[in-house]
Amino acid sequence: MKKTLATLIVIVIAVASLHAVRVMRQSTISGRISPTDAAEVVIAINGTDSLKIKPAEGGGFSFIVQPGAWKVWIDAKKPYKDALLDADVKEGQTTQLGEIKLQQ
Repeated sequence: MKKTLATLIVIVIAVASLHAVRVMRQSTISGRISPTDAAEVVIAINGTDSLKIKPAEGGGFSFIVQPGAWKVWIDAKKPYKDALLDADVKEGQTTQLGEIKLQQ
C-alpha cells in the first residue's frame, strides 16, 4: 500500500511539473486598440487555425497561441476601417503589437 501511494505521489508531482513548464512556455499576442471602443472583435489567424475575442473595456486584447506567423485582423465598427497586422510569434514569448490606432 505504501509503495502504491508513493508511486501515485511521484506521478502527480511529475504531471504537475510538466504542466507548469508548459504554462511557462506559452506564447501570446497582445495589443491595445485606439479608440478603445472602435472594434467589434479581434481575430488571430494562422493557416486554418483562428481565434476570436472581443476587446476588453480599455481596448486591450490577448491571445494564447502556438508559435508561428499569425495575422491579426481587427474588425472595426463604422466609421473606422478594419486593420490587418502580422505577428511573428516565438515560443514562450509575448508578441506585443502595441497601440493600434484605427483610421476613419
